[in-house]
Amino acid sequence: MIMFPTSTLFIEGCDLSGKTELIKKLHTTMDYKWHIYDRSQISRKAFNELYNRDIRNIKDDYNNEINNLNNRFVILVPTWKTIEKRFKKRGDEIHNILSLKDVYTKFEDVATSLSGLPNVFIPRYDQANIEDSVIMHLDTQEYSLSLSDISDQVFNAVTYSDELEIYSLSFMIYDDCQFEKVDDTILTNEVEGEYYTKIMNSLLKKIDDELSGKNEYDRIESSKSRRFVYTDDSCISFIQVAVRDSVMDFHCVLRSSDVENTFQYDLKFLYFLASKCFDRLELESEEINKVRLRFNLNSAHTVQ
Repeated sequence: MIMFPTSTLFIEGCDLSGKTELIKKLHTTMDYKWHIYDRSQISRKAFNELYNRDIRNIKDDYNNEINNLNNRFVILVPTWKTIEKRFKKRGDEIHNILSLKDVYTKFEDVATSLSGLPNVFIPRYDQANIEDSVIMHLDTQEYSLSLSDISDQVFNAVTYSDELEIYSLSFMIYDDCQFEKVDDTILTNEVEGEYYTKIMNSLLKKIDDELSGKNEYDRIESSKSRRFVYTDDSCISFIQVAVRDSVMDFHCVLRSSDVENTFQYDLKFLYFLASKCFDRLELESEEINKVRLRFNLNSAHTVQ
């Protein structure tokens, strides 16, 4: 089974939107399952623009956070009447009603501008238990997505960016070592099959050679070796495989990724290749109980 985990869950919205209450309910209901933050770089960027601040590196900080697809963001957008009612009931340490309205308007705009991102969720505010919809959404994201769904999320993130390129985009998935979604027909892909076969043969030979001591040191490597590496200057430019703490880590760097035409196949191939590496290393290591696949897409783009 594939798992697409939530690294950090950020709860966003204007002041008095109910963030603290939602966080408490999520922790109580889910027994602290997620690492939850009240606000994110989204708020930092919004307030920077609202108050004409000049924070160094804020664009990089924002992009680094939101372009990690394992970070997930819930933006609360109640009606202005709801915010106004809460303000009249309990006030606010910072805002008066006019400044609060400015912040509310800014976060309405933020929510609209980010609503199409795959890792942003804006729950309906007219339902009784918002936490239920958040839990259901996250459960779907974490446990019900296929590889095609994940590549679609990558595509959607890029097409929502200003320049149709994200530099860089990252995400991580886990597999329970069953590799139920493996499709070996990816090696017969009309466009990329020969390329994929070349990469597979190169990496598997490297692993086999290192395990048998065919290296410059004449040294037999264990499954914990740091030497199971594939490198090239083509689009799939780096892969490293290693076993640590009963986890096989499969780390990929794509220097350039056409998310519209080829990444969907790249992802299926790399998942297939991870299964082949697992087959090799399972026999040489302590028990591997899960596989972690990490992806860094240095230039995720559509072809113009």
